[in-house]
Amino acid sequence: MRPIALILLGCLPMVAVDLRFRTQEIQKDFGVVYAVLTADVNKDGKLDIVAINPTQLVWYQNPSWEKHVILDGKTKKDNVCVAAHDIDRDGKLDFAIGADWQPSNTASGGSLQWTDQKGNVVPLGDEPTLHRMRFGDIDGDGEKELIVVPLHGRGNKGPNWEGAGARILVLHPPKNPAKEPWKTEVADDSLHIIHNFIVTDFDGEKGDEIIAASRDGLYVIKKSNGAWGKRQLGEGAPGEIKMGMVNGLQRAIATVEPWHGNGIVIYEEPAPKMDPQAAPPLRGPKKWDGKMWPRQFIEERLAQAHALGWGDFDGDGADDLAVGWREKNFGVAVYQRGGAGKWTRTALVDDGGLAAEDLDVADLNGDGLADIIAVGRKTANIKIYWNETKPAWRHHEVTKGFANHTAIAADFTGDGRKDIIVNDETNKRTILLTAPDWKPTVLHEGVWAIHSEAFDVDGDGDTDWIGAQYSPGLIFWLERPKNPLKGKWKYHVVDSHSQGGVNGVHGLIAGDIDGDGKPDLVGNSGQPTGMFSNSIAWFKPPKWERTVFAMKDAPGLSHYMGIGDVNGDGRADIAVGAKTGADGNYFAWWEAPANPREASWKKHLIADKQPGATNIAIFDVNGDGKRDFFATRGHGFGVVWFEAPDWRAHEVDSELGGPHDLATGDIDGDGDIDAVTCAKDSHIVAWFENDGKGNFTRHDIWYGNAAYDIRLVDMDNDGDLDVLVAGQTTKNVIWMENKRK
Repeated sequence: MRPIALILLGCLPMVAVDLRFRTQEIQKDFGVVYAVLTADVNKDGKLDIVAINPTQLVWYQNPSWEKHVILDGKTKKDNVCVAAHDIDRDGKLDFAIGADWQPSNTASGGSLQWTDQKGNVVPLGDEPTLHRMRFGDIDGDGEKELIVVPLHGRGNKGPNWEGAGARILVLHPPKNPAKEPWKTEVADDSLHIIHNFIVTDFDGEKGDEIIAASRDGLYVIKKSNGAWGKRQLGEGAPGEIKMGMVNGLQRAIATVEPWHGNGIVIYEEPAPKMDPQAAPPLRGPKKWDGKMWPRQFIEERLAQAHALGWGDFDGDGADDLAVGWREKNFGVAVYQRGGAGKWTRTALVDDGGLAAEDLDVADLNGDGLADIIAVGRKTANIKIYWNETKPAWRHHEVTKGFANHTAIAADFTGDGRKDIIVNDETNKRTILLTAPDWKPTVLHEGVWAIHSEAFDVDGDGDTDWIGAQYSPGLIFWLERPKNPLKGKWKYHVVDSHSQGGVNGVHGLIAGDIDGDGKPDLVGNSGQPTGMFSNSIAWFKPPKWERTVFAMKDAPGLSHYMGIGDVNGDGRADIAVGAKTGADGNYFAWWEAPANPREASWKKHLIADKQPGATNIAIFDVNGDGKRDFFATRGHGFGVVWFEAPDWRAHEVDSELGGPHDLATGDIDGDGDIDAVTCAKDSHIVAWFENDGKGNFTRHDIWYGNAAYDIRLVDMDNDGDLDVLVAGQTTKNVIWMENKRK
C-alpha cells in the first residue's frame, strides 16, 4: 500500500461561551451567614435554599424565596455547619447542625445535634472546634452516616496547632434516632487543621470515602475489611475542598490553599490511558492506583478565599469552578478549564457586593444551567446569581439506563414530530421513544442491533426501521403498522449469516445505489469467516436482492460506509474504513460500474497507515467542485480529510480518542458542509466548523458521553440541524439542540 502525504493543519482554537449572571439578593442583615446548601425541603420538586447564622436555621422557598425559620436560639451560639438528610426516615428532610463554634477552644464547645423541620432538637454530643459535617454511605449498605470533622485536634494551641490530630467521626443513625444512641467511630485522628472534607465514592468500590483537606495534605480515608486507613492523594496544605468533573473523563478537586489563604489549587485526576481498539475508559469513580494527583495553582490573588462550588455554567457538560472570597475587594468569580488544562477566570460574578463565607451551585429554575447561591460574612447577606448564559447548544437526555449502539430519529408515529428508535443492547429490545415526552414502546425483542437505518421499505408511505446485528450477522427490518404505538411491528429478515448471508455487519447506510430514485441499503460483512468474509454488499428492497460488490476485498474488520459520486460519472460509489490488523487500518472506495448489480466494482485505496480507521463521508470539503473524503479513526485517534484528486491528507484533529461515529451537514447554515462526531474514549461530542475552504474549527458541544452512533437531524423542526447521540457505555440517548440562531 502506498504512503500518504500528511499536512498538519489541525483545528483553529475553540470558541468559548460568554458567561452571564443576574444577581438577586434574597436576604439582608442576617448576621454572619456561616453555611448554605440547596435541598428540596418541602418535596415540591424544586430546590430550596437552606442557611444558618449564629442563632438560626432557616430555609427559603423556591421560587418566591419566602423565609421559613426552623430554629431560632435553640442551639448554642454560633451555628457553624449544617447538613440535610432524612434522618428519622419519615420521608421528610431533617438537618444536622454543628453549633457552639469556638475556633480557639480545643478543650470544650462544639455541640452536635439534629432537628426536624418542626424544630425538635435532639442532642448528639460535643466535639471541640466542630467545624464541618456531611452525610455519606460509608459502609455501602444504602444507609447514610453522618460524618463530622473538627478544625483542630483536642488540646491543640495556636499559632502552630500541633499535638493530637483532629478526630474525624462517623455517626450511624439508629432505627430511632431521636431516642437511641448513635454508634460513633473514629475514622482518623492524625491530621491537623482540617478545614473541610468531602464524602464521595472515590474508587468505585463498596461504600463512600472521606477526602480530607488538611495542613498535612489531601488524604483519602477509607474503611476496608472493617478497618480504617488513609492514603495521601495530594501534597500541599489545602483548606476548602470540592470535587467536580472537568471534561468527559477526568475528575478534579479544587481547594483553597492555605486555609483562609489567597490561592486556588486544582488537583486533577491523571488522564486515563486510551486504547481505542479496546474497551473505552469509564468516567467517574474508578479504582485508584495510589498515586498522588498533580496539583497546580490557578489563582493566587484572593484575600481569604473561603467558598468553592462546581457546576456546568456554560451548558457543555463539564464542570466549571465558582470561587468566593471574603476580604479585600471580596467577591465571587468563575474559572474555566481551557485547552491543555489551562485555567482562566472567565466571569467576575460579584465585585464587592458579598464577602463570601460559603456557596452552593445548583440549577434552581430547571433551565439546565447551574446557578450560584452565595452567603456573606461581613456583608451578612444571601444572593442568588442567576445563570443567564446563552449556550450555542442545549443538552436533552431522552432515556438512560441501558447500553445502546444505535439510535435514529424520524417521524415514526405520523404526527410531524421526530421520534427515536433505539436498540437496548443488554435486553435485546428495539424501543420506540415517542416525542415529545419520549414514552417508550417496545417494538421487538430478541435481537441486538449495532447500527440502524430508517426509510419507507414497502412503499406504503410511512417510515420503517432497519437494524443490523454484528455477529452472527443479521440484517432485519420492522414494518410500521397503521397504529405504530399499539400495532405489531412485523419482523422481516433482509439477510442472515445463519442462512448463508453476511456476517460482521457493523455498519448500515441507505442511499440510491442504482439511480432509480429510491433508497437502497449497504451493509458490510466484515468478519473473516462465512461465505462473504471481508466483504461489503448492497441490497435492493423490497425483495432485498444482494449484490456483493467487494467480494473478500475489504479486510481489516470494515466498519462504516459512505455513499457519493467520487469521480463525477453520475454513479453512487461507496467508501469504507477498516480498523485493524496487518491488512486493515485503511480507507478505500469502490468505483461503481455502469450496472451496479454486477460485481465489477473497482477498489481504490484512499490511504493506508490509518490506525483504527472507521468512518468516512463523501462530499466537497473545500469548495473546488471535487468530491473529497472526510473520515474519523474511531478505533484510533483523530479526524482527517483527503483532498481530491490525489487524496492528500489534511489532519483536522489528532487528539480525540475513539471518534467512532460521523455525521455531516450544514450545521451553522453558512452553505458548506460541517461534521460532528462523538469520541467514545474521550467522551466528547464535537463539531467541526468548515470555512468552506477545508479549514476547520473544533467546537466541543458536550463532555461526558460515549457513542457508536451519531446523527444530524432537525429534532425540533426549527430549520437547523441538531445532534442525536446513542450513548454506548454511558448508557443513554441524548440530543443536543442547536441554539446558534
